[in-house]
Amino acid sequence: MSGLKLTNLSYSVDGTELLHDISFTQASVGISAILGPNGAGKSLLLSLIHGVIKPNMGRVTWDGILADKTKLSRGFVFQTPIVLRRSVRANLAYPLKINGQHSETAIKAMLELSHLTPLAKQPAASLSGGEAQRMAIARALITKPEVLLLDEPCSNLDPASTKLIEAMIGQFVAKGGSVFISTHDLAQAKRLADTVLFINAGQLLEHTAARDFFDGPETPQAQAYLNGDL
Repeated sequence: MSGLKLTNLSYSVDGTELLHDISFTQASVGISAILGPNGAGKSLLLSLIHGVIKPNMGRVTWDGILADKTKLSRGFVFQTPIVLRRSVRANLAYPLKINGQHSETAIKAMLELSHLTPLAKQPAASLSGGEAQRMAIARALITKPEVLLLDEPCSNLDPASTKLIEAMIGQFVAKGGSVFISTHDLAQAKRLADTVLFINAGQLLEHTAARDFFDGPETPQAQAYLNGDL
């Protein structure tokens, strides 16, 4: 994984500060879970890490290059998956097409990975929530990114869909990929995460190994969150 570094990052909208003075470095391959209560700034932090928006203050860099300038390949999947008005197969082919590529082998592999091969010719709009999210993740993976950013990918999904998505994430990481995932599902974070970033009210309060966070959080806010009181 290329090194991610946030330096004194802050972000405001119309004078309201949503993220305040966040700094951390993340260099290890694996899964980083972004945890925190509703409104903490998890989705916003993911967008800043990805580079789709710029901070008002501070910097986000990958190997020293600004996030919006780096050529590091990244895939981003939203909580509500984007579904293009075409077949499932054509949805997967789309990122290849816009990059001037085509690979039947890659499309077939992604259909198999997402367990969508029987639905390949169906309109993507007909998919269930879990199927659509698996398609969105497969579409993000088809261009072989180095980093995958997932915003609540299993929100409101049944356990079977969640299990399939976690398997997709696991296979990506097993091949050397790095994942940043925001989630409210503490059980999922315990299953998947190597590292936890805990934010509350726009501030990064803990950045530590997942086991250490769940065994003994350092801040009262994190303990309250784990207890269900925040």
